[in-house]
Amino acid sequence: MFQDRRSAWAGLKADLGRQHGQFDQSCREWLGRYSDAGGRIWCARGCRGCCNLAVNATFSEALLAAEVLTAAQDASLGEHVERLRQMLPEAGDLKSYLRLHRRKVGFCPFLTEDGACGIYASRPFSCRSLLSTRNSDWCAVDFGDLHPLEKQAFLSGLDREVVAYPTHYVAATQGLGAQMEAEATRRMLETFGVALTGNFAVLVYLEKKHGLSRVVADGAGRVEELLAEAGMEHPFLVSLKVFPG
Repeated sequence: MFQDRRSAWAGLKADLGRQHGQFDQSCREWLGRYSDAGGRIWCARGCRGCCNLAVNATFSEALLAAEVLTAAQDASLGEHVERLRQMLPEAGDLKSYLRLHRRKVGFCPFLTEDGACGIYASRPFSCRSLLSTRNSDWCAVDFGDLHPLEKQAFLSGLDREVVAYPTHYVAATQGLGAQMEAEATRRMLETFGVALTGNFAVLVYLEKKHGLSRVVADGAGRVEELLAEAGMEHPFLVSLKVFPG
């Protein structure tokens, strides 16, 4: 059974690698067209303004990232998850959770000292698809703190044919990323009968500290037990899907 599980995961990870390649190629083609039309994407190494957002991902993506972490990243991951545990009781709804994540949990644990992504080749679709059409300083802004006139000026300057309004991020790449996330989820569900999505850092932590990939084939009940044991059964953190029937 162990060999069967290992082979199944190897297949899913290979599929995900191909998806990453397809996404990156599609993204390059879109960026070429956008640039030719006079558009500009402001994302650059180390800008990191969006890197304290709560990132959602599939477990397959988290598994790829867990395999490439350095010891320093692993330690940073533990500290990040602990801050998240401490913040969670304050989050009464999804909106407050997302805002508190930026303010109290902080930046991604996988950033390097110069603010660059330390797992760039293994980053999830949520990160790959987030392309800024505005100066990257805007990615760090909490719009709840803006004066209404500042907010209106920002919104009026957005190209609604390009962005996922009311954000300044590209809609096309986010849509493609969401499609590929759904495909990765479907493949895990068909392979194991269960699929997991949720907070990217939490999913990586569950693999590194609790070996989640080793128990998914034991069924939803065993996965739910592990989530409870790890204190990660909160709906804002992990979502469990079960194959119908």
